[in-house]
Amino acid sequence: MATTQAKKARIGRTGTGRLLAMLAMLTSALSVLADDHADARFKGTGKADPVRISNVAVKPSGSSGAADVTFDLAWDHSWRAAWEVDEKQHGGTGPLRLESWDAAWVFVKFHKPGADGWSHVMLSTNQPDHRAPAGAALDVGLTDDGKRGVGAFVYRKAAGHGPNDFKGVTLRWLHGAADPAAVDLKVFALQMVYVPQCAFWVGDGSTNHVTGQFSAGYSAHPFRVESEGALRLGGETPETLNNRDGAGVNPSWTDDFNSDLPRTLPAEFPKGYEAFYCMRHEITQQQYVDFLNTLSYAEQCQRSGRQVDAPPGTLGVRPTHEMGVGRNGIKIAASGVAGGSEQVVIQRGAFVASGSIIKPGKPAAYAADAPHVACNFISHVDGSAYASWAGLRPMTELEFEKACRGPLKPVPNEYAWGTDRIAGMDAKNGAYRLQNAGQPDETMTWEGDAGPDATRGNAALWGIGVESKLEFAGPLRVGIFGAPTSDRVSSGASYWGVLDLSGNVAERAMSVGIPAGRAFAGTHGDGGGAFPWKDAGFGVRGGGYPHGGSLLPERFRTSDRSFGAWPHHDARAYAQGFRCVRTAR
Repeated sequence: MATTQAKKARIGRTGTGRLLAMLAMLTSALSVLADDHADARFKGTGKADPVRISNVAVKPSGSSGAADVTFDLAWDHSWRAAWEVDEKQHGGTGPLRLESWDAAWVFVKFHKPGADGWSHVMLSTNQPDHRAPAGAALDVGLTDDGKRGVGAFVYRKAAGHGPNDFKGVTLRWLHGAADPAAVDLKVFALQMVYVPQCAFWVGDGSTNHVTGQFSAGYSAHPFRVESEGALRLGGETPETLNNRDGAGVNPSWTDDFNSDLPRTLPAEFPKGYEAFYCMRHEITQQQYVDFLNTLSYAEQCQRSGRQVDAPPGTLGVRPTHEMGVGRNGIKIAASGVAGGSEQVVIQRGAFVASGSIIKPGKPAAYAADAPHVACNFISHVDGSAYASWAGLRPMTELEFEKACRGPLKPVPNEYAWGTDRIAGMDAKNGAYRLQNAGQPDETMTWEGDAGPDATRGNAALWGIGVESKLEFAGPLRVGIFGAPTSDRVSSGASYWGVLDLSGNVAERAMSVGIPAGRAFAGTHGDGGGAFPWKDAGFGVRGGGYPHGGSLLPERFRTSDRSFGAWPHHDARAYAQGFRCVRTAR
């Protein structure tokens, strides 16, 4: 019996050893795969990669007042990864374990015959009513009151990277009295990146390029955001979020708080600590066209700045100051018809009555010459309307810095890719050239010295010309520097893989330095035309493409707040676009 027990012990030890060895090998393999997948967030296909929708169908659901909308969903570069950040890197206590992925935010619109514009499809709040195919996860995004579904995030179910091709995604449409068989239906999708909950830093500690950066009290030290609780703005102690007392900022554009004039940032204002989804790219011209083509005639006039009964070929978006189109190729493809009144006479025997009937205008149809180029000339009102239409919301300037930097300790004067160098900096003879302009494979190549390298990130700050050094006076294809072999610096990517946060078009973000900005409570659009942020206080972050001359490189930096409290809210500016976010719930 002793011999048998010893034999069992040896077998147990051997089995345990083998199991431990196998686990070690598996752990090692998973570690390599995790690193590989994590690096994928900095890459791209080298060409335009919009989320593709196909095979849309509406089918009976078996439930009264509801139908199933099914479709296939595909895009070519995707990832999901988990990794660990050492406390020396993030500045907190202990290792930080993170997981992130990209996702398609999917929402649906329908049009009833004779209706003035399109309506938003509302979804069931019951998760089992929706179906994701094998390999996919699906989360429904709800209205703020939790009573209706506005859209859904569809993403990889497990770690991996490469193309996605999800067949038969199904969303339950609560159509009520509408007849699904009698309407036109459109499914839209935007690529977004999941930014997980974690503490992070704002302000970069710069001492030689001070432009109102956030700081811990009256100091040059960055401030760590560790919750969504209310914050004291201004003041000298490290527990307060200050702004270097507005040093280096034009007095017309500075915040309304400083060490001597404290304010309070309410708990409802999104600080960025909690998880949120951020659009991987800025709104493209095709995405803005999709938006315009679902609006009524009157709404199109508001969101384009033009009377939409103009002849075909007319530029579809009017710049505020008519300073050139800046590569904005949105045009009217089919003219709208202005509304008006029609006189009518009603006669019943000896009784005669006359009056008029108001006839709404017929919307125009829009098209984009360069569909994959970032859309400029979007005012904060236009961007807010788009966010509401898509079931999303504007981001805040605190979320902007987290989207750029992630949890890492700041580098003074850093750009979104985490270094303080940008291609072309200190160049004597160097510039970008634009190739295949307007095509899906539109690219930028550097010619000359001081080009992109291990520390100089890619952002189109310098072009080619005689005096202005500008060959491309306008925005570029979104994600233009993301390639199959790119890393964070060469792709110009943020910590999470969000692209173009430094450069292309500037970002509109809710400002903490304006009362109307601090009043923002993180509310989302419900897909309709009304939006609650029309009078909100926005700032401008992330720089933008140069126009008529070189733009200061400092404007592209993550923590630059030269325009943190920008007053020109309704302007359609040549270098300003929009990017939406959504709180992850």
